[in-house]
Amino acid sequence: MNVPVRGLKRLKTLPVAPTLLTAGNLASGVTAILCAAHNQLFWGAVMIFVAMVCDMFDGKVARMTKTDGPFGAELDSLSDVVSFGIAPAILVHRLVMGESGVFDHGMRILWFLTVFYPVMAAIRLARYNVEHSLPGNEGATPHFRGIPSPGAAAVIASLIILHQEHGAQFDSPVMMKGYTGLESLDWFRWVMLGAMTVSALVMVSTIRFPHVGNSFFGRISFGKFIGLACFVCALAWQTSYVLVLITCGYLMVGLAGAGVRALGRALKGKDPTEDEEDEASVDIADDPNLPHRADGPAPGR
Repeated sequence: MNVPVRGLKRLKTLPVAPTLLTAGNLASGVTAILCAAHNQLFWGAVMIFVAMVCDMFDGKVARMTKTDGPFGAELDSLSDVVSFGIAPAILVHRLVMGESGVFDHGMRILWFLTVFYPVMAAIRLARYNVEHSLPGNEGATPHFRGIPSPGAAAVIASLIILHQEHGAQFDSPVMMKGYTGLESLDWFRWVMLGAMTVSALVMVSTIRFPHVGNSFFGRISFGKFIGLACFVCALAWQTSYVLVLITCGYLMVGLAGAGVRALGRALKGKDPTEDEEDEASVDIADDPNLPHRADGPAPGR
């Protein structure tokens, strides 16, 4: 008996330009990990910024060439997990330890933070993909919910570049009593661990962060253009300090805005941990009108 073959939808062609840019994002992330393995932390941090440039342009190029689609979105997220999740964590681990090791005394705390960061990055990317794939959520938004993974990675990469260029100024150990095994770390390495932890938590939060990437495309006023030119000059003059100022400033702007909104809601007698968007939104995990797969991923995924 002849069994009819069900027609399958296959991806037979690939968009060239956006795929190459996304591949450049992934290649830069892998290169950053290799740099960390060979203790070349400066170039590892630089490669994270190279990955950010590729990530900024791949979606724009796909829309300009009308080749955007679900394939590009999936590949972009997979690349982001490596470049903005795993690579920054490995760089921080190498900077703090200065040598190999995972589960020895004092290394378990650092192991946990190194694993915690990319896990939070993966959750943040998965949430973004799910929310923006639903009907009504496809368009661009003026802000992100939670700091985007490239922004969090930029905070870490800029601090690493600052340390590599001016590390001699930070070599003053902070002796901390306890049994962590990290008592001899200098204060800058403690700042790095704190920055990585805060960035990881803010990624999965609902704190609003401005959509800075959209500001680099389209038209801007002459005043903003002059400000951008001044920023480029300052970046060329004091690269490491300006990078830290911009990236950490972006993080603090989001946190300060969240604090102001929480205070305003508390004064109105409302829950300060919620916002208007969360109140008006629908939890897709409990929405019976949305399709759900009960049998897990498709075979072969």
